[in-house]
Amino acid sequence: MSAPPLVRRVVIVALVLLLTACASGLATTATPSSQPAAANDRTLVVLWHAWPALEQQTLNSLVEQYNRLNPTTQVVIQSRPATTIVADIRAAVAEGGGPHMAIVPSHTLGILAEQGWIQPLEDLFASGDLSRLLPAAVGSAQIRDGAGEALYGIPITFDTLGLYYNRANFASEPPADITALLEAARALTDTRSEPPIWGLAYHLNLERTIGYLYAFDGEVFDSEGELTLGLNGRTGAERWLTWLSAMYRDERILAGLDGITVDSALMTGNALMTIDWAHRIENYRALWPEQMGVTTLPLLVAEDRAPQPYVRSDVLVMNARIGAGNERAAIADFARYMIDQSAQQALLQAARQPVLLSVNLDDETVAPADLRAAAAAFRLQGEQGRPMPNNRMGNEIVRAVLSEMQSNVMRGLLSPEQAVVEADATLRTRLGLPVSEP
Repeated sequence: MSAPPLVRRVVIVALVLLLTACASGLATTATPSSQPAAANDRTLVVLWHAWPALEQQTLNSLVEQYNRLNPTTQVVIQSRPATTIVADIRAAVAEGGGPHMAIVPSHTLGILAEQGWIQPLEDLFASGDLSRLLPAAVGSAQIRDGAGEALYGIPITFDTLGLYYNRANFASEPPADITALLEAARALTDTRSEPPIWGLAYHLNLERTIGYLYAFDGEVFDSEGELTLGLNGRTGAERWLTWLSAMYRDERILAGLDGITVDSALMTGNALMTIDWAHRIENYRALWPEQMGVTTLPLLVAEDRAPQPYVRSDVLVMNARIGAGNERAAIADFARYMIDQSAQQALLQAARQPVLLSVNLDDETVAPADLRAAAAAFRLQGEQGRPMPNNRMGNEIVRAVLSEMQSNVMRGLLSPEQAVVEADATLRTRLGLPVSEP
């Protein structure tokens, strides 16, 4: 017996609405299930990301290849704005939907995990899977809680700092220690030209300079997570601030808190060296075609210590609503695919730094020579670096206090000694910790 006309009309309208929602990307608000969601028993898995155009093309290609190799799974990729992807995930999951998985910056993990929007992945990946990856990148995907370190994402690329330079100005590499490098930079500077030519342009914000805090033997928190800035870390922090203040006032170095001024000098070809993130490499390839050089950050001479810059990563996370079943298994399989040799080489070709340590950077077939040389420098620097803080305390409290401490000294508002004491006291107050003894 056929359905009544009214029932048929209701069914037709419902189907039209469903198809329209799928086409516009709104189907991701449906609650993820543990059952196949596509025809022919294919498991549908939606992936959100916020990568820019060049990297997005590579990611699209990798997803297409994965779908061809895995006929029982269909990964659907959807782009979100970089400025809102975390908020979008939180809102969608709170409403009972959201993507099955997403690629997010590692420093946002704490916010997502604390609110229960993503879930730990410890049970999906053996230690052997993670031991093949850059340790600091894995660390950036772990969140410390009362029970230790919990893995909340799988890093697929990493980012850290390096020294970029125009090779036309050096017979080989720039000096390997900071004292000699600053001397070379001063010699290359010409303040009489219009506009001036700077040997070194350095944005002295916290993220680009904190690696040298550790080189000066400063500390903010000890290995147990206890605040030590005003205690064992005090002397090193004061020396770091003194060093930054001297560079800030050096008339033959373009070093300051105004990133726009520094970037403008670089992008107009009026600066010859800088310290910057790996993800900015395409800017410098365009700025110095055939002449871009990248090396690790210079050492401190007296201490003979390497700086330990932050290492952050792009991590693959899983919606907290995913339960045991086909979707969970498909997400784990896709994550392993993204950290395998072929995918990691493709990411390097798109100027993303591979987390897989076995990618052979001496192999001419892997990527262009300049990308491989830069990747070797970033890998070495990453091995010396520290995971970027990813919890709410580190992002919303500690970063702001340390940035203010740094700014107060460079602007001459406080001495290094005063700034460290004030920052330690502020952190103890805001974190609810006992006041330290002088």
